[in-house]
Amino acid sequence: MESQTKTALAAFAAAISIVLGDFDLVCEILIRLALPDSLVRAAAVCRLWLRAASHPAFLRRFRDLHPPPGVLGFYLTTNSPTSFAVEFVPVQQPHPPAVAALLRRARFGLDGYVSHSTRVLDCRDGKVVASLFRNGDFTFGVHTPLNPAKGLDAFPRLPVTDAMCGRCWVFKEMLSKESDDGGVSYIWFTLDHSHKEDTATGCVYVLEDDAWHMRLSASTQIPHLHGSMLKTMSIFLADDKIYMGITKDNALVLDLTSSTFSTIEFHDEMSLDGEVRLGRGSGSGFYLVHVNELQLCIWFHGEGNAGVGDWALLHTVDLRAMLSNLNLLRYSYEVYIHEVWQNGFCVLGDPWMCTLLGCEEQGITKGARDGTAEECVLDPSLYNDLASHLPCPQGVTVSDFRDQVKPLSS
Repeated sequence: MESQTKTALAAFAAAISIVLGDFDLVCEILIRLALPDSLVRAAAVCRLWLRAASHPAFLRRFRDLHPPPGVLGFYLTTNSPTSFAVEFVPVQQPHPPAVAALLRRARFGLDGYVSHSTRVLDCRDGKVVASLFRNGDFTFGVHTPLNPAKGLDAFPRLPVTDAMCGRCWVFKEMLSKESDDGGVSYIWFTLDHSHKEDTATGCVYVLEDDAWHMRLSASTQIPHLHGSMLKTMSIFLADDKIYMGITKDNALVLDLTSSTFSTIEFHDEMSLDGEVRLGRGSGSGFYLVHVNELQLCIWFHGEGNAGVGDWALLHTVDLRAMLSNLNLLRYSYEVYIHEVWQNGFCVLGDPWMCTLLGCEEQGITKGARDGTAEECVLDPSLYNDLASHLPCPQGVTVSDFRDQVKPLSS
């Protein structure tokens, strides 16, 4: 009897060894863990599990199956006559215990760095690209709030890009994307325009081996730029393409793979005289959000032949209900689109308050029914936090807050 038991246990152990020693099977087991901290603990079991848990393809699958808890907060940039300042506004929402413990050890603020003027340029995957002005010069680098001991990972000096005589800058932007190894890669993009020749030239520099390398330079025609410019220009990077909202006629797209420009015509029904912003979508496609008087329109451009017929009007939101509840209709009120990012979430407001609205292709999130702004406001605690942090400082105008709200996701 004892011999049979030992034989059965040996067979059972052998079966377990076969399963837990198989790279592909281990990946299928680990992919079902719910939280990243559980994955970290599993990776410490042995070298095989560490190799499985750190493989770039596995990490991409894990992120797709287990999205992060969501927006942790916002970096709000304000400015005085002489400098910029950044404040982190957290989102008060429940987190799993392990995530909550990690957040308590994090350092989201940037005031620990020596700087006379600070701005946030980009946020992605828990990494914050900041610009610090100190000792008479600018320092650009990455702040990782969840790893505060690392400090600022400074970039090498940005490429010198002086516009030639007769040309003006349209964009000088820091962009980011997920790299092949599962990390984050950074791109410095410039676009200048010649009014005389009606041409625009874009230059793309990639950060590799601690140095900036020019990846491409391409030119295209933008006729009558100054007569057709949008009130607010916007730019984002997705799927190796840089999308730019510059004119009222179309979106300009630079393909980093083919080094060529193309355009996506806007829909005839879009009213683009007011606030307009582009934002990346989930998968292929992108959003266009615009405000016409007090009506917010959210459009989505999906896959297809890049024609006008590929646009779909997802939602038309009447903002009057929201403004009425805030007792703002008696004022001459103008709504600004501070930010639009993935899945159509956007931050609206003025210097005194911000409101977070969210939508997806299937409908307004958080149970909104008829598309009114009052029902589209997400998470009242977020609105209260942002509103309390947005009193208009003395000497700051409406335009000073535009482009200054950056969401940080975990």
